[in-house]
Amino acid sequence: GYRPVLNDKFNALVKYTYLSDRSSAGQMSASGGANPYEQRSHVFSGDAIYDLMPMLSLGGKLGYRFGELRDNSVPGSPWFDSTAWLGVGRLDFHVVHEWDLTAEARYLDAEDAGDARARALLGVYKHINENVRFGVGYNFTDFDDDLTNQDYTSQGYFINLVGAM
Repeated sequence: GYRPVLNDKFNALVKYTYLSDRSSAGQMSASGGANPYEQRSHVFSGDAIYDLMPMLSLGGKLGYRFGELRDNSVPGSPWFDSTAWLGVGRLDFHVVHEWDLTAEARYLDAEDAGDARARALLGVYKHINENVRFGVGYNFTDFDDDLTNQDYTSQGYFINLVGAM
């Protein structure tokens, strides 16, 4: 991560995640159903944000996942390749001292599945104090920015609590 103390106009974070989700056939998903797939994935992502002026910030995220999936409902099913690209463009408008508006344009390309999706996310955030902000908004996409989550159930309202140290 790059977060300068004296001049924080530009901040960046690079992240690597390895996920090995090899559940048993009887394991339940978060929605209460049987977990339909197993996954082994490597995810590389980078986030950056730049303060264009005191009231306006421009940011983005670029992510890439490569790995394998297999159908967990069929014993002994083969692994198949799974790659995806994620691009997010973000604009933060600092309306007044304690309120922010956020707009994101999101694009997900699941290459091996031949599936590409693009939509937007809108949010409003209230600064609770210098280190905490609370937000609500609506995700018009059915995906989120976590490339290990492949269930396409993220559309709808959200609540977000953000902390910084």
